[in-house]
Amino acid sequence: MEVVVVTLALAGAGLYVVSVYNGIRTAATKVDEGWSGVAVQLKRRHDLVPVLVDAMRVAVRHDERMLDETLAARSAARTALDGGDRGAVAVSEGILGAALGRVMAVVEAYPDVKAIQAVVLLQRQLEEAEDQIAAARRLYNGNVQDYNRRLVTFPGSSIASRIGARTAAFFELSAAEEAAVHVAPRIH
Repeated sequence: MEVVVVTLALAGAGLYVVSVYNGIRTAATKVDEGWSGVAVQLKRRHDLVPVLVDAMRVAVRHDERMLDETLAARSAARTALDGGDRGAVAVSEGILGAALGRVMAVVEAYPDVKAIQAVVLLQRQLEEAEDQIAAARRLYNGNVQDYNRRLVTFPGSSIASRIGARTAAFFELSAAEEAAVHVAPRIH
């Protein structure tokens, strides 16, 4: 009888450890899935940038350098995204976001640029892409929060250290993006 009780207790403990392990692995999968959503939206934004710059080149001949810097920022962001280093992606996306902010300021400041229908359409698509990036970022960061919580709370913490699981980094706003969050939107 004692053997049966000990066997059942060991089996229960084993099932519990497997359950916690599976919870950690499932949370890690959700983090990767969330990042995939962020990457898709960032690639969409990257694809819009050269088209927007080309549409603006005709009207903004006086500021070719700004457009070239925007394309360089887009290229660096795409390279970082393809490289898979999430920290480098966050930094390069912050630089790209600032460059796009300068481009959008030019669109707003010059009526001849605003009159180009392709620019207006691309501006709307870019704004939609930014909204989708924000939504994907929220999902990713929520998944990171759940995963990290599993790693630092008991019993996950004891299992995580044994399987080499490491906390994931949040995809945070750059200082410029953080400041932009607190600025009231402009109505055209």
